[in-house]
Amino acid sequence: MRRTPGAGAVPGLVTPWLIAGSVLVAGPSGAAGSDRRPPDPARSVTVPFALDHNRMIVDVEFVRRDGTIRAAHAWVDTGNPVLFLAETLARDLGLNLPGAGTGGGPDAGTVPAPAPPMRLGGVSLATDGVTTRIRPGPRVMPGVPAEANLPASALRHGRVVFDYPARRLTYATAGARRPRGVAVPCRVNAATGLVQVAATIAGETVELAIDNGSAGTWVSRRLTAAWRSRHPEWPRATGAVGSANFFGFPFEVGGDLVRIPMLEVGAVRLAGVGVLGVDQDLFDWYSGKTVVPVAGFIGANALQGVRLEVDFARGMTYWDERSALPAGDFDTVGLTLRPEVGGGYTVAGVAAKDGRAAVAGVEPGDALVSVDGFEVAHATMGRVVAALRGKPGATRTLVVERAGARATVVATVVSLP
Repeated sequence: MRRTPGAGAVPGLVTPWLIAGSVLVAGPSGAAGSDRRPPDPARSVTVPFALDHNRMIVDVEFVRRDGTIRAAHAWVDTGNPVLFLAETLARDLGLNLPGAGTGGGPDAGTVPAPAPPMRLGGVSLATDGVTTRIRPGPRVMPGVPAEANLPASALRHGRVVFDYPARRLTYATAGARRPRGVAVPCRVNAATGLVQVAATIAGETVELAIDNGSAGTWVSRRLTAAWRSRHPEWPRATGAVGSANFFGFPFEVGGDLVRIPMLEVGAVRLAGVGVLGVDQDLFDWYSGKTVVPVAGFIGANALQGVRLEVDFARGMTYWDERSALPAGDFDTVGLTLRPEVGGGYTVAGVAAKDGRAAVAGVEPGDALVSVDGFEVAHATMGRVVAALRGKPGATRTLVVERAGARATVVATVVSLP
């Protein structure tokens, strides 16, 4: 039987130590804990994180009503002010569950609950006024190896370092650390904690949120349509694949996948970023969480070589680009996948390039059973997406199920966009 994430270790989170200030202290194991340790008095704590589908996964500590600690894996999500808890975690914390339902969207099938006290390496986070919702099942979202998320609202009173090259997350109270990197002003919504910056793409300056909870960078289709007209030489395709594939929502299937030569944030230049263009309606909704309207968000795919420091209180970011973005993000079998609450994966769509479907013999609605013998049921989305990637021209043997019958499809890895 497979162990559900949160009940065991996540690859990359096997080190049971946290760095608080300059002192090493014992940290959460990733499994449920029951001790009464007092919060660490340190004003700064650094913890390791794992990446799964570009999603940052850390260990956090929830405090039960009796004062005991429940450790859990949490998905760090700076694009979301809501604290989501998996139903199994919520029950363990003793929260009231007036009938958690099922659903597909981020807010579907959820019930409200009071925010439990939460700590990172013994340092208390801001859960006052944080909206909490409980999702059905053992995971905070299907395919994510976590029982909770760590929302922007819980970080909004501190200075946070997202060090992707070192795989470390630092949380410090204001003034506890000296910043380093290229300084770029930002706007911070004091209630939600969402951060946005002015970014320049192809000479046009637009407001973009910084959303490390999204595996990929998304922008309004208004922008990608304009780029298509002005820059027909830019590589493009249709459909969310690789890091652009979020949760297989319907609007991902027809998204405009484009690789832009340069994304500039202040003096920082991020080369070769893949972006997905979707309908403006999404960003009209998203802008309800930001200070001023945004035309998209910078996702984790653009941050992989960056040490990013955010001073929420002072409205400043600091960027230290340490390496180029990883190659091959969109060298993959062209499927948009939807992870299901039950642990399976459904084909939401088939990508297209130059007007041709990227995969023959697979249809939307098919259940993906395996990739080269790797059974995808109950696997994390990061593992499934990685299994589909490869060198262009290589093949992957897929087993899909349609109307109760299974079929084998040999699919070719293509470079998208």
